[in-house]
Amino acid sequence: MKKFDVSILTVAVLLTGLAVIGVSQAKDSAALDTNAVAKIGNVSISQHQLYEQMKKESGASVMSDLVAIELCRQEGAAQGITVSEQEVDAKVNPIKDKLKTPEKFQQYLKEKNFTNEKELRERIKMILLRDKLLEKAYPVTDEQIKEYYEKNKEKLGKSLEEARPEITEKLQERNKRKNVDEWITQLKKKYNVQISDPVLIEPEQE
Repeated sequence: MKKFDVSILTVAVLLTGLAVIGVSQAKDSAALDTNAVAKIGNVSISQHQLYEQMKKESGASVMSDLVAIELCRQEGAAQGITVSEQEVDAKVNPIKDKLKTPEKFQQYLKEKNFTNEKELRERIKMILLRDKLLEKAYPVTDEQIKEYYEKNKEKLGKSLEEARPEITEKLQERNKRKNVDEWITQLKKKYNVQISDPVLIEPEQE
């Protein structure tokens, strides 16, 4: 299973249209066979052909991300863990401030494959929710902080208490990266994840 990326702007928007096309395909596959998305001379490429190729090349990866996102939603609801709009603002506003103009911000959204600001905010909210859940599941311990400090105190150049916030942040990130795959696997079992199409199941990595 590939790692569920933990960077703040991780998005499962690669081939977002795959799910939409898949729903359409299920409802009316005959229409997809005749609904051309491209034409080369007298030869047409149908939505069905496009969907099948996208599914073979990237479907399993996209499905993995979509499953992980839904697991976070359900686990957040189960634990009563939420993300406020103010927390999302704290991530979005610095981006806007750095870019300075609305036009540059819109260009940024386009480059990152977001349709609009709302979509960006929803993705950031999901990342923050996931991080809260991971930090609760794998909290940074005082022992970890002290161990890290002893190994790096010369480089840190400050007392343990002064360095504690910085160390905690670094260890939280390390804990997330180390444990995210195990955590997702546990949630898949808890919520009985079942994928009906074998093509959309990612092979387990050694």
